Amino acid sequence: GHVPVPAAPARPAEAAGKPGDPVPAVTLLDQDGRPLELTSLYDDLAGTGQRPTTSVLEFTEVASTPEVARHLKVTDGSPVVRIVRIRSARGNPIAKMTNYLPADIVGFSQEELEAGGLYDLMRRGGIYLFSATQVVGARSATSEEASLLGEPRGAALLTMERDTMDEGGRIVEF
Repeated sequence: GHVPVPAAPARPAEAAGKPGDPVPAVTLLDQDGRPLELTSLYDDLAGTGQRPTTSVLEFTEVASTPEVARHLKVTDGSPVVRIVRIRSARGNPIAKMTNYLPADIVGFSQEELEAGGLYDLMRRGGIYLFSATQVVGARSATSEEASLLGEPRGAALLTMERDTMDEGGRIVEF
């Protein structure tokens, strides 16, 4: 999915490389050396007492576009559910999230999504997330994004695209 969030002030780059260069795969470990669980923004915010809330702007079954089909590894035009949400923490909007899921795995409602996190709902539905490929970038906010996030038009945003895989190797979220 796509997650634009307001960016912190720019700092000089400290690592070599150019935008778009591949980053080596890494396994993140906790303080005891165990692999960290794949979590969502909701999980991360809730775990730090941030009181996350979700406003679902769109929850619609659509035909996959070529880009979405490529990410989900499905046939172009396959049914997918497009979910657009605003995530807030402590009453302030912090992210606009757009996710695409294969329609056959969506066993929850818009109302359930507004009350909790996407990954938790997927786990409750028997979908166990295993790994993800993620690309992080930056760009300026569109007028719509700026309005939704309470930022000025053109504000710097961090962006993230993530393809999430279940234990069986199926891509279950873009």
